[in-house]
Amino acid sequence: MAKVLFLQNMPFEYMGPMYLSAMLKAHGHQCRLYILSEHKDYLEKMNEYDPDLIAFSTMTGPHKWVLKTAAKIKEEVEKPIILGGPHPTFFPEIIQEPCVDMVCVGEGEYTLLELADKLDAGEDISNIQNLWVKKNGQIVQNDLRPLVEDLDELPFPDRTLYDDCKLLRSVPAMKFLTGRGCPYRCTFCFNHKFNELYKGLGRRFRKRNIDSLIREINETADRYALKLVRFPDDTFTGDRRWLLDFLQRYKDGINLPYTGLARANEMDEEVVRMLKTSGCLNVYFGVETGNEKMRNEILKKNLTNEQIINAARLLRKHKVKFGTYNMFGLPHETLSMAYETIDFNRKLKPDYTINNVFQPYPKTEIAGYAAEHGLLNPNTDYLDTMNEGSILHGEEIDRLVNLCRFAAMGVRYPLLLPLIKVLIRFPPNRLFKMVFDLSSAPAMKSNLNLNWVNLLRWGIKLRKIT
Repeated sequence: MAKVLFLQNMPFEYMGPMYLSAMLKAHGHQCRLYILSEHKDYLEKMNEYDPDLIAFSTMTGPHKWVLKTAAKIKEEVEKPIILGGPHPTFFPEIIQEPCVDMVCVGEGEYTLLELADKLDAGEDISNIQNLWVKKNGQIVQNDLRPLVEDLDELPFPDRTLYDDCKLLRSVPAMKFLTGRGCPYRCTFCFNHKFNELYKGLGRRFRKRNIDSLIREINETADRYALKLVRFPDDTFTGDRRWLLDFLQRYKDGINLPYTGLARANEMDEEVVRMLKTSGCLNVYFGVETGNEKMRNEILKKNLTNEQIINAARLLRKHKVKFGTYNMFGLPHETLSMAYETIDFNRKLKPDYTINNVFQPYPKTEIAGYAAEHGLLNPNTDYLDTMNEGSILHGEEIDRLVNLCRFAAMGVRYPLLLPLIKVLIRFPPNRLFKMVFDLSSAPAMKSNLNLNWVNLLRWGIKLRKIT
């Protein structure tokens, strides 16, 4: 039996560690998870647990925190450290860092299971598919294993990992994956690179068996005070036939409010009607920019304004609340184009707008585009979190960042736009960031089903961490 310890900083339920833990426990191994903001004494607790492997789920930006923490651990104990998740999948060379012993590229359930089995047996771990590992001063790079074709062969995610986090357990909302992958090729998203990585190694867009998914939700609702179901799939509405079947089954067998991510072109009259009757509390979809040419030629969303307007019309008709995702500070974006995004959202009349400063994540197609056009230094150090600013060059970039801060107010209260146009001329500052946080709070409150007291507690906790 091997003992695995997962470490993270943010008080969020991450699906990756829960799926990995479920697989390991199903085969006799032990797992624990420490959230460092909750476990200040994590080094002491780690020594007491004495894990055989320490694991980090790692995203680009927060990977800097991971490396800092891993280095601190290496100063205290000599335990093997593995990094998995999006960042090491696209940047496996992070294994060159002294504090990293191995990285998992791509899907990790069977890779981590094989690793745990071999650690327990004292066998060589250098020939495991998906794994890059240091051995005798060299880095062994193993091939990828095929994608998990049948998602229902995986055990349900291990939610008990987070039972000790009082903040999380005070939130009556939980996430459930209905599938994996995305069939679209938006240039700002990692999915197009992930699909290239796994070309020829299985279907990249997969949906779960409906019976299994319904059973998982029911079992979770029986164990926890579940009041809101969240479907965080890249596109919950991606398979129309599956979706309509599932929503009918969900309506008959679950009857809890839920939220999900969609695409405007996937919402027709029948789909939206079923969203309403099955209990959809909120649906969110990407507008990204109100400039159709930029949306399709640079972002490659392949979505017309007409399709987005029609989706919004149907959602309002059937009284389904919806939110839009928007980006500011895109390559070659001008203030005039950014105001198009605000004006377009005003026409859509969303219940919420989620606005972010554009971040050209490395190895995405749009990051290459920005670098080729002299808008981005290829050696740029990427920001830790969204909305801390922009790393693109441009005469109007500071104003675009400021406009992002005020965008939600501009959509909801258009009479404020003349004042906003004056305010954004000032340098970015904490006050503008505070306005952004306050204007974003209603969407967060709705998405997590929080009351205002818990939302305040959540916000204070995140502010302390970040």
